[in-house]
Amino acid sequence: MLNMRLVRAPLSEEQYRLILSDYNRLTSAGIPMAEFVRWVRDNPEGPAWHALLETDDGRVVGHTSLLPLRAVLREVYLTAAMSEYSYVHEDFRKTKIRGYETVSRPPFIILLDALFKHCQREGWGPIFASTNEKNQIFTRKVGLRPAQFPLRECLLVLKPRNAARYTPNLSRRRLFSLYVAGLVQTTFWSVKRVFSGFSGRVREVPIGSESLRPQTDRLTFYEERESLQWRYMAEQYAIFAIDKMPHDYVIAKRGRRDRYLRVCQYRLSSAASVSAVVRTLVERARQDNAMGVRWAVYEDEALSAQIVRSLRLQGFVCARRTRVVMVHKDFPEYLQPAMWRMSDAHFCFDP
Repeated sequence: MLNMRLVRAPLSEEQYRLILSDYNRLTSAGIPMAEFVRWVRDNPEGPAWHALLETDDGRVVGHTSLLPLRAVLREVYLTAAMSEYSYVHEDFRKTKIRGYETVSRPPFIILLDALFKHCQREGWGPIFASTNEKNQIFTRKVGLRPAQFPLRECLLVLKPRNAARYTPNLSRRRLFSLYVAGLVQTTFWSVKRVFSGFSGRVREVPIGSESLRPQTDRLTFYEERESLQWRYMAEQYAIFAIDKMPHDYVIAKRGRRDRYLRVCQYRLSSAASVSAVVRTLVERARQDNAMGVRWAVYEDEALSAQIVRSLRLQGFVCARRTRVVMVHKDFPEYLQPAMWRMSDAHFCFDP
């Protein structure tokens, strides 16, 4: 028999270590301890709520958490909640929970449901999760429903061999096509680098040094300074400011030989600055020895099409995709993509 416990106070270092060890083993996530503790404990909104499944001797064999996220909508601050780090040890997935002996639902579903209901009573919401298609079946059982966000995934390959070797989730045929496209893109940018003068309109600035003004007409995250500094670690991310555009910026996760430099969050008031931004991103990707530059442009406003058009003129290959975010049914207005200013900020927590 297992015991279920909900807790918000910071856990012990040993508990954090054991939870992360099981989570990394079951998901192959490879999250470092320091980063895990940062996300669940050092949040400017306070620590995460944890739901734990424990044996009678105190061993943690199941876990899920909700990270509080400071969000703003129409100048009102909300505590949204993102579900992360969920698992049940394979040896205990059919073990009953004390107090739920007659309930037929699996322990994992009981655990998630209890945490979601508790945080709703705390006034948190909307509650959402980003999960793969396989796990969406389970999250539906606790009231999560899919919100679909259409986007254009735009890639500029600077190292074709590395891109063909390390880009995940593609067939051999697509990887070969990516390699060929990368050869063309690399040649294009080799020529462009010689004949294009450097533009001083875009400059890298320290994380948190710029005051970002939240765009409040839609649900917006990570633009308030404390949340920005918590979300983006200086050693992993770079933020670029655009001269004469005081509220425009681009935040990118730094690349490496097996990863693209990835735009995670941005605001542009026009597509006129895209060319200068791309030149700066390409130079930074070269410094990091990255495979190339990756930019997901969500189709949420007229400007998005203009940005995609500009990226294509810079040699990017852009493909249609749909990102699915699971949103709790008790917050039905947020099932509408038009309510969000969506970006890849929620999907690039990987180390």
